[in-house]
Amino acid sequence: MDIQNGKTNPGNNAQIWVRPWKYTESFIITINLLILGFAIEAISGGAGVKLPGFPVNIYFVVAFGALLAFLYVKFKAKPLIIWLSSVPAGIVAIIIYAVMVLLLGFIPQDMEQPNAFLKLSGLWHVKNSWPFLFIQLYFLIVLAMVTFRRAIPFKTKNIGFLLNHFGLWLTILAAGLSSSDLQRLSVNLYEKEKESNIGIAENGDKYPLPFSLKLLDFDIIEYNPKIGIFDIGTGKFIMGSAQSMPFAGPNLETNLGDWHLQVVKYYPLALYKSGILQPTDSSSGYPAAQVLAKNNLTGDTVRGWISTGSVTLHPDYFHLKGKEYLMLELPAPKKFYSKLVVFNGSGASDTVQVAVNKSHSIGVWSIYQSGYDEQMRRWSTLSVIEAVKDPWLPVVYTGIFLLVVGAIYMFWIGKDKKE
Repeated sequence: MDIQNGKTNPGNNAQIWVRPWKYTESFIITINLLILGFAIEAISGGAGVKLPGFPVNIYFVVAFGALLAFLYVKFKAKPLIIWLSSVPAGIVAIIIYAVMVLLLGFIPQDMEQPNAFLKLSGLWHVKNSWPFLFIQLYFLIVLAMVTFRRAIPFKTKNIGFLLNHFGLWLTILAAGLSSSDLQRLSVNLYEKEKESNIGIAENGDKYPLPFSLKLLDFDIIEYNPKIGIFDIGTGKFIMGSAQSMPFAGPNLETNLGDWHLQVVKYYPLALYKSGILQPTDSSSGYPAAQVLAKNNLTGDTVRGWISTGSVTLHPDYFHLKGKEYLMLELPAPKKFYSKLVVFNGSGASDTVQVAVNKSHSIGVWSIYQSGYDEQMRRWSTLSVIEAVKDPWLPVVYTGIFLLVVGAIYMFWIGKDKKE
């Protein structure tokens, strides 16, 4: 039984645009929102949309929330509001929003030279595209109406639901608005040089920071280098059965190609002394290994030293047969970090250590280890620090906290009763 224009109409289950609207109408409306977004994106040449920053975005949050509350309270009995707060509208909004988020993850973002389709559709910068903006706004409207529907009249049994949905609403809204106030700046620091407060944006523009940083020490912890047989004919390493090269180390025995390799001696750090590679504690040392190689087909054996060398010294390798040479690959970084002195605006200082996943907070700013001179490897005197300012992050965390608390609450009361 359907209701059309306030009247009961039996037998119209297959028709669309018959109230109350269900999944078909919800999908049609949502897809049309997407089409409209893609059309605007294409007309603008794929330029996307730039959201306003502080304080305009604050005014928007207050006005947007107040408008949604007013619309629900004033018109909650109207068909449009009933549909926006319905399960079909909510489910479809979640599905389409999830699809857009998946595109954000699957399609490389902010490419330097996107193809014509990605550029005109805005899929090369999904978060800043018109279709994503429309779907995000639509999802927030539906989520708000669903929340109001359970909040008015208020019942204690709905506390978990309200916390969960309001937390999700707040998280999505804050995450969307944060892009306009988010700042990411790189600070290039060199050992034995004075402090710097200059941050460099991706486009090369320079901005003064409200604090200064001085690099005391930069260090890299590396994995052991991988040992491999390089074929100068193909320009490639010969792989083993596992399609990967083993890490060099003491007592290593492995088969690569036609050869059985045994590491007789391994030095994590070595230097030449009197024409012989010797272990050292010097930071200028580099990995070296003495290897016995035996050909599994002919029984021939070759013994010699191989090393990675350094930025000033050539690596050591030796000939096996034909175009095959045994050598060590350059070691990959395991961890790199910087010891810094942070000078804040008041003149106070603090000594901290930052790494890729270990930040330090300075007011609303966070600093991370970002990079180094990869040509110099662990001998780099350059440390690249990323300074990030995201004033909306506490709001996002608040939303996530409310979402989790609501979920725990619903799980807890769900043990005793079902609705």
